[in-house]
Amino acid sequence: MSQEFAMEMPAAFVTAVNAVDFEFASARPDAPVVPHVEKPPRTRAVRAAVARRLARVAKVVRLA
Repeated sequence: MSQEFAMEMPAAFVTAVNAVDFEFASARPDAPVVPHVEKPPRTRAVRAAVARRLARVAKVVRLA
């Protein structure tokens, strides 16, 4: 491990912790909690179809 990398990592950790603390501290005490929402199956199906189509196009372009 280089000396520069070893010296920068603690500063990165401190910066990250400070940023997270700031975000939590800046929230209003009465702010509503927004739960994680699962995406509907249709969205996943559309995303999978688009991915398959892009893969086919990439194969055609690569072979051309």
